[in-house]
Amino acid sequence: MERALERQEETLAETVGLTAELGEAIADLAEKELAAGRSEAARTILEGLVVSNPRDARGWILLARVHRGLGQPLAARFCAEVAGILAPASPEAQLARAEGLLLFEEDREQGLRLLARLAEGEGKVAERATALRTASGAGMALKG
Repeated sequence: MERALERQEETLAETVGLTAELGEAIADLAEKELAAGRSEAARTILEGLVVSNPRDARGWILLARVHRGLGQPLAARFCAEVAGILAPASPEAQLARAEGLLLFEEDREQGLRLLARLAEGEGKVAERATALRTASGAGMALKG
């Protein structure tokens, strides 16, 4: 994937003239479907979005959220990792990555470390990271 990104090959979105504004509107629609509990509809929309523009980190972040909600941890992790590669400085992408790591026992500590870094920031990502750390701590206490 990195070679394709380095070559800056044209995406399907660029080929058919899908503007950034239209891509954002599509992602917004998928997010509304997800919020309304229509995960399958959101997944269908987002799969089309990431196929047409695989360099759009937001589409991958949202698709990771959909897969987590559908109980598909491997698909969620894959989507989150792609988002992290596409937007390594994005707190939203790193939050998706941390959430994906938490789904696997062997990667849980790495996910918690990433959440700790994100919790030091500000805004909704920091709030979610803090909540996830707290919930993970409670879950660990119940196991122990």
